[in-house]
Amino acid sequence: MTRVFALWLLLVLPLLAQEGSSTSSDLDGACALIKAGGLEEHLKYLASDELEGRCSGFPGNDKASEYVAKHFEKIGLKPIVESKDGEKSYFQPFKVGGRATRNCLGFVEGTDPKLKEEIVVIGAHHDHVGKKGQPNAGRMDNPRGDKDDTIWNGADDNGSGTVTVLEIARAFMEGKVRTRRSVLFMTFSGEEFGLLGSKHYVSKPALPLAQTVAMINLDMVGRNGDKKLDVGHVATADEWTDLIQKAAEAVGLAYKTTPLTPPYSDHASFASKNIPAIHFFSGFHEDYHRQTDHWNKIDYSNMEKIGKFGLRLLVSVANLDHRMEYKGRSGPASRRKIGIRFEELGEEEAKELKLPEGQGGVRITAVSEGSVAEECGLKEGDIIVELNGKSLPAPGAQTEFRKILRGVKDNTDVPIVVLRGGKRVELTAKWEK
Repeated sequence: MTRVFALWLLLVLPLLAQEGSSTSSDLDGACALIKAGGLEEHLKYLASDELEGRCSGFPGNDKASEYVAKHFEKIGLKPIVESKDGEKSYFQPFKVGGRATRNCLGFVEGTDPKLKEEIVVIGAHHDHVGKKGQPNAGRMDNPRGDKDDTIWNGADDNGSGTVTVLEIARAFMEGKVRTRRSVLFMTFSGEEFGLLGSKHYVSKPALPLAQTVAMINLDMVGRNGDKKLDVGHVATADEWTDLIQKAAEAVGLAYKTTPLTPPYSDHASFASKNIPAIHFFSGFHEDYHRQTDHWNKIDYSNMEKIGKFGLRLLVSVANLDHRMEYKGRSGPASRRKIGIRFEELGEEEAKELKLPEGQGGVRITAVSEGSVAEECGLKEGDIIVELNGKSLPAPGAQTEFRKILRGVKDNTDVPIVVLRGGKRVELTAKWEK
């Protein structure tokens, strides 16, 4: 009888393991499927001139979403969006400035009878800022670029995040990874116009937000491979720090964490609904939002490592025994908002502007309507070089800007010095209590 029972265990336990979550060897095999060459192949198309910069509501953006949907279908992800004809679709339509555009969703069900009702989202925005003649969602000119180049291809922003999500999804499916919770792979449109795609999803979700337990967002992961990947917004759940560390160590990824990040990418839409959400970001560079952001400048080897890290982190979150608890935004960073999107000046740009040695600045790429920034007169293209009487250093202008911003007081005039058209302009901002 003992031998019969032992033989039964040998036969049945492997089957039970197949019905549960994947083993570490399964995950290792899946990670091995993510390769630099595959990422480059995707990006050569998504950042090609054919897609004309993927501006939301234009044919190039539609082609990008079609490419994503076909990829989802090919690897076996399920469509879950209810379409008008009653069929399931990969597309979630909405409008940007009256123009039709769409998010892309692909779903895989979890294995646990109870936990499969919970969903982990991993996503990236597939739109960019288009070409000359289209609505401007933040296009800037690189004076060192080709004067005849009229297309902002957006290889890093955010072709890099999009193709990394595509390859994570492929490795997940082809590697036969199984997780206890369900996983929703998404790419968003409308991010460059103000996170419109992710905001639309969280307002009209295809799956219940109450059952959406975490979100991982990849936005600009293709450059600065010699620097640490910034994993931001980790303060939204206690578990992030430990899970990130284990996933990064498994692939040898150098990283740093940021407790809270400005609400300038799609993770913010999910965090606003009390969903733990984090952001992968490899850093700004001189090609950001410029026509020189091309596919041949991407560090595909580092992206491969980031993809493997993302897959491991996704699986660990989807297999947790408990549900992550949202911790919310706390501390000074959540109380002081100026209402701009900005980037740090590069070293060469600082020299061209003849800034003193060691001084830098941040260039405004967008100003929110009704914000403190708009009220005080800040404009897109302005370069902030001083805030509240303090000069911004180089490097580190972004970090210092946020630090100074956190320290300003309510109902106090805060001086801001900007460069506008090569001239210094002094403005005054005030935050009312």
